[in-house]
Amino acid sequence: MSACRYILHAALLLALTAAFPASLRALPVPGAAARPERPLLMETEDEVLVRWDLKAESINTLNDEEILEARGNVFLKRGNEYLKADFARYYLSTKWVYLKGNVVVRSGKDELTADEAEFDLRSRTGWLRQGRIFMSGPHVYIAGERIEKHWGDVYSFKQAKVTTCDDEVPAWSFTADEAVVEIDGYARLTGSSFQVKDTPVAYAPYFLMPVKTSRQTGFLMPEYGISSTKGSYVNVPFFWAVNESNDITLNEQFMDKRGFLHGLEYRTRPNASTSGWFRADFLKDRLLKNDPGKGEFAGDGLVRNNENRYWLRGMFDTRFDNSGLRLKADIDYASDRYFISEFKNTYGGLERTRDAVFDFFSREFKEQDEKRLSGILLTLDRERVSLALSSFYRQDTTLGNGNRSASLDDTVQQLPQFDAFLHKGRILPELPLEIEGAAQAAYMYRRSGTRGARYEVIPRVTLPVNTRYGSLIVSAGLYQTYYATELPARTAGDRPDPSGQDTPRQDKESRTIPEFNAALFTELARVYTLDTVPLEAVKEKVGDSQWTALRHSVQPRLEFRQRSRENQNRNPRYGNEDRLLPESELVYSISNVITAKSDKVVMEKDENGEMRPVTRTEYKDLLRLRLEHSYDFREAERSEERKRYARRPLGDILAELEINIYDNLSFNTRNYYSPYEAELVRHQSGLSFNFPEYGKASLGYDSRRAIDEYKRSEDRSLNYLRFGFETVAVGPLSFAAEHYQDFRDKDNAETNLDLIFNHQCFQLIGRVRSDPREENYMLMIRLTGLGD
Repeated sequence: MSACRYILHAALLLALTAAFPASLRALPVPGAAARPERPLLMETEDEVLVRWDLKAESINTLNDEEILEARGNVFLKRGNEYLKADFARYYLSTKWVYLKGNVVVRSGKDELTADEAEFDLRSRTGWLRQGRIFMSGPHVYIAGERIEKHWGDVYSFKQAKVTTCDDEVPAWSFTADEAVVEIDGYARLTGSSFQVKDTPVAYAPYFLMPVKTSRQTGFLMPEYGISSTKGSYVNVPFFWAVNESNDITLNEQFMDKRGFLHGLEYRTRPNASTSGWFRADFLKDRLLKNDPGKGEFAGDGLVRNNENRYWLRGMFDTRFDNSGLRLKADIDYASDRYFISEFKNTYGGLERTRDAVFDFFSREFKEQDEKRLSGILLTLDRERVSLALSSFYRQDTTLGNGNRSASLDDTVQQLPQFDAFLHKGRILPELPLEIEGAAQAAYMYRRSGTRGARYEVIPRVTLPVNTRYGSLIVSAGLYQTYYATELPARTAGDRPDPSGQDTPRQDKESRTIPEFNAALFTELARVYTLDTVPLEAVKEKVGDSQWTALRHSVQPRLEFRQRSRENQNRNPRYGNEDRLLPESELVYSISNVITAKSDKVVMEKDENGEMRPVTRTEYKDLLRLRLEHSYDFREAERSEERKRYARRPLGDILAELEINIYDNLSFNTRNYYSPYEAELVRHQSGLSFNFPEYGKASLGYDSRRAIDEYKRSEDRSLNYLRFGFETVAVGPLSFAAEHYQDFRDKDNAETNLDLIFNHQCFQLIGRVRSDPREENYMLMIRLTGLGD
């Protein structure tokens, strides 16, 4: 009965609603929403029928239902877009809506607020007074006394203010008499000024600011600094996003002691298999180095009388579909010996260059080396065979510019070179015998000295024997080399005589050098199971792990190396590979490895694609200790140069230790002890810490003794310490430091310090670089959303 009454009551109300004026049609029906609601149907400019839903505390009609007025929490919605205000007036004939009081407009991810506004719902154009737009993608606020929204996502502003700061009084902002802004485009400011805390500090008649999340054309943040060798300097880079696959960066760095350093950088990545990076820096230097005994490079015996200085470099990689063909090309050419080291800390210097190309190609340019390497390499890879065609040019930067003439250049250039490789594999599936090999044909060009062609074949046969007690690997190979020498010059032989008399003419046509190798090794191991309670795979334990077992293994190894002796003094010498020293050496070593087996609870997707906790097993080497020694039978019987070098058949004792017990702590050390010198002749140690909540640090120490023996010669000793650390931000501050100290020369030290102040809308970086050649103090300001 009550249900029937309800239905009759509702029908009566609906009838009365139809009979009364439209102003009463918002009366609620029992059980319905209390707020009136009105659908608005219209066609857009491209003749698409759309619907907006209007809600408010009250909705009335005027002028024979030509005007709708809504008051109180007005909400006009279409899909994910909406308009909110205290008051709204909608014109049914023109489809315009006027909004007033706490106006909020949501369009996509962007939000507009204003005191009052008016919009054409069909074309989505209109105006706002005392309005502000927030673009969430680039996190940019743009405010103005009057804002006009044009067709598309274009806005024009009067008395505009642009910033990425959330504060009511922004740390920085740009103001403008007029501004035109395109969403996911640029803000073009006319009559603009840069303000700090609403105080003008710089004026620009026109300024272009990117307001998009993709790569953006515009000025990058400038760098300021003071250098002991360059003076005060400022660098202003400009980035041009040519298209989605190409961009160009230009920078001008003014140095009051040296002049303008011009830089041009081009990057391209047209597809996933092709990448290119090229850069050129040029300087007309005001400073020359005409005295080899003075200046920051004193003592190297070189001068520099060129004022036009430059560094050209680049890399290019591409793969040709699925053919297995790959092309690599490197360019590295400098005007003189010092340019790269003098300007290594500039915007286009060696440090930034190496980081940039490593991100693109996973390879780097050399350090400040006197030989710069350029080349091109075409490779073809198959399952068992690889082919390579290449040409390489090495530039000797110590030539010219007032030093030795370029006509005396004896640097070897491979123009061209062909290589073929047969990868290791069985000769026949039924036989355990394996074969591998390499072949090379190259033309070795020198401007001064021996030059000609070299052809070499290196076949190798290997017999692996595996048993339950260990493994034996026996191999035999042959170096067969032919020389087609055009100009056999007299150059130093295998081991030059101090008197300088050992200068045979390099006219020998071939060499044949066999070699033999046998390695015997095994492993003894034991597993210790730990008494632990299995981890439960529940969400509360995600990230927890525990050791469940330890494995200790001992790996002894015995290896014998034999290479026949052949007098190669009359062979052309294009590189160390043309002087293969004889060998008859026994190397014996033993390794101890402790490995931990652990269970860890992680989140993974199940077969339905839902994340759930599971237990995974992991293995980690906690400790590795290796001891190695050797005995050289040939050295024990050597008769050559006995007066100059005593026989020393015992090799250095190597002790190598790695410890990685904790995830955030690791230690490694390598030590070489000479039984003849009765002391360490080489030492390397490194300690690293990584605590995500605090930061990371590393410490390293390297030393090497100068030594002169028949088999080795180290004419320079090393003894240096290096350390560095980087802190996680503590409040607004973070700090990073690196230091290198050469204990042989107390003046040879390098220090890098970075102090960073982090703010929501800017980053202030103070940087100090100190080395024996230069003191450099730099200040960089990075405004969020502007050049980051």
